This record gives sequence, C-alpha cells and structure tokens, in this order.
Amino acid sequence: MLLDGEFDTMIWEDGIEVWVTQMGSLMNMNTAFIDRANSIVAIIDPYDAKKWIGKLDREGLEPTHLLYTHTHRDHAAGYPGMIQRFPNMEVWGHEDARVPNLLGHVVFRNVDFTDTWVSAPGESVDWEAGSISLTVTHSPGHAPGHVTFHGHGVYHAGDLLFVRSAGRVDLPGGDPRAQQMSLIRAKEILQGLPQDWRLIPGHRYDDFRGEVPDWISLGDALKHNYFLSNITMVD
Repeated sequence: MLLDGEFDTMIWEDGIEVWVTQMGSLMNMNTAFIDRANSIVAIIDPYDAKKWIGKLDREGLEPTHLLYTHTHRDHAAGYPGMIQRFPNMEVWGHEDARVPNLLGHVVFRNVDFTDTWVSAPGESVDWEAGSISLTVTHSPGHAPGHVTFHGHGVYHAGDLLFVRSAGRVDLPGGDPRAQQMSLIRAKEILQGLPQDWRLIPGHRYDDFRGEVPDWISLGDALKHNYFLSNITMVD
C-alpha cells in the first residue's frame, strides 16, 4: 500500500508513464499520465499541490493539464495551489460539473475549467494530448458531471467505484437513478477492457483479501465489487 504522497510509477507498453498516488486523510487516489517526449503531464484530481509540485520538480516536469472527475472539495483540494503555480495549464471537466447553484455548499469547490467535455450520461468521448489517449465517460450520480477515464492500462473510476463498493448519492446533486445507470455502463466498459488493467478508485477505502489496496484488477473488480457483480437494469 502506498504511503501518503508516495508514488507508484508504471511505464505502459506505449511508453506513457502512469503515476498513481494517494494523499490526505480520506486517502484520495490521484493518477497522472506522462508523455516526456512531448512534455505533456496530465493529472487527474490532484489533492495536495505542494506534494505534486515537489514530485514534478524532482522529475524536471511541469503539469500541462488538470483533468477532473468531479468538483467535490476533496477531489479539487489541490486546484488553487496548482493553478497559482502553473496558471497556463488547461483545466478540463464535464460541462455539467459547472454547478454555480451548489457552490455555496461545503461539499463543492469552484474549479474554473478552461475546457469542458459535453456528452450525455453514459456517453464516451476521446481525449488526446501528445501521445496520451484517454476515453472519458460521463458517469453522473455521485455528483453532477462526474466522469471516469480509461487508457494506458488503467481505469480511473473517481467516486463512481471503489474497490468493493460505490460512491454515495446522498450529497447535494446526487442522483441514485443516474448512479445506477452509470454503474451499468461502467460494467459494460470494464467487461470490454483487458482484465489485468488496474481500476484506480477515487479513495482507498475497501478491504480486499486482508488488506486495503490502492487498486484492483478489472477482472477482480467485476467479480468482487458488490455493485458491479449485482447491478441490474432498471425499468
């Protein structure tokens, strides 16, 4: 298991580096995709700006893109520090994650997207930067405009899925029916991907085989995640 602020690095078969770390009291999981040849660094939901900046400085890199699964305060905790240090980054999220009517609630943080994805619930779009190629799927339910990402050997689930459970729907903007449909769509996607890819949850919450892992294989997720193994279509 990763310590707070410790990074796991994998070089995928296409040469893209995939970094995974966990940070903070809620054990938020962050993923980054690094294309050194094109000087592209895309980070999903950076939690602690100071720790991220320190890691990037040690590697001689600068972030070029921030990608947000959703704009709950814990997932956007690092946004102010990152954008202050690197003001020219592209900041991406789903258009539906712009929630001005919910920003007065402590759960949400304002994130000024420079670019947004516009897609219907369950719809996937491709996102590319340099040699990084990700599929972005609109997966609302836990929060408006929630998305998941997959590519380069990982499926970053955000708070749609954890290792053995799924995200809550009782916070402002939550929608149980939308979450159920998003889980059904996620199961379809996971079934079509290589089963040895890693599912990176939004938080390291769940016990699995006697430990609380940072990630789980897609094959194990389909078998052992309660929601994926029991989800059914609604009328």
